[in-house]
Amino acid sequence: MAKIINGRKIADEFCEQIKERVREVKKNGTTPCVALVNASDDPASEVYISKKKKLAEFVGISSMVYRFDDKVKESSLADLIRKLNDDNCVHAVLLQAPLPKNIRFRELVNLIHPDKDVDGLTTLNQGRLFSGEPGVIPCTPLGVLHLLRTVHDRLAGLHAVVIGRSSIVGRPLSQLLLNANCTVTSLHSYSQDLASICRTADILISAVGKPHFVEQDFVKPGATVIDVGVNRMEENGMKRIVGDVDFDNVSEVAGAITQVPNGVGPMTVAYLMHNTLKLACCY
Repeated sequence: MAKIINGRKIADEFCEQIKERVREVKKNGTTPCVALVNASDDPASEVYISKKKKLAEFVGISSMVYRFDDKVKESSLADLIRKLNDDNCVHAVLLQAPLPKNIRFRELVNLIHPDKDVDGLTTLNQGRLFSGEPGVIPCTPLGVLHLLRTVHDRLAGLHAVVIGRSSIVGRPLSQLLLNANCTVTSLHSYSQDLASICRTADILISAVGKPHFVEQDFVKPGATVIDVGVNRMEENGMKRIVGDVDFDNVSEVAGAITQVPNGVGPMTVAYLMHNTLKLACCY
């Protein structure tokens, strides 16, 4: 049976470290501040914003929440982002996804000043990551790397397979793993013989957004499996969140595995606080 990688416990320990660092920074006259912008009526988005605000309060980071309904104009959001860019008290800006269909996420993200781009999604910060230059790195990939380091003392030379190539998770995570000297294979919807390639992985990460997509025969015995998927399902009249991985069966062969929830999710929010602190004091 696989070792369970307890993302909740690891994130809580990490946040205690962030809390102590925030306390030190405040003594020097700086209060880290993150602006959270939600322009969606999606209930899940509001839950995520509330969690981020609550954790910010816990670690001592100031937060400002801007809420809009799905009738908001793109120009109004653009004006807000420009205003936040000019506000010296705001160190980090997060634009919560998804946005209404009539609003262009990429265009708005690129309006965020790169030095306030807390989730590392601007074209400039992503370019810095891929060129090996210092910049802001997306929160979820950072969280995944943190979890992997709790299992593996050394990542160099291991074969990591990443399923999914989004600009939020798959692509930046693959680059982080390359930077850690892993051998990296990126799989996606056009990949052939996907299961057989996955079975060669020492580290298997799924960020594809399909419930129970990764089955037992995808996994090499003893491999580390990280489930980034968040999928909402209804079974027997009950709503629940499941990952991309068929946890019950995969955990029988994996060496270590994350659960959904309480796996990658808490680490993503923790690294939002980490990045806010980094942007506030450039540590």
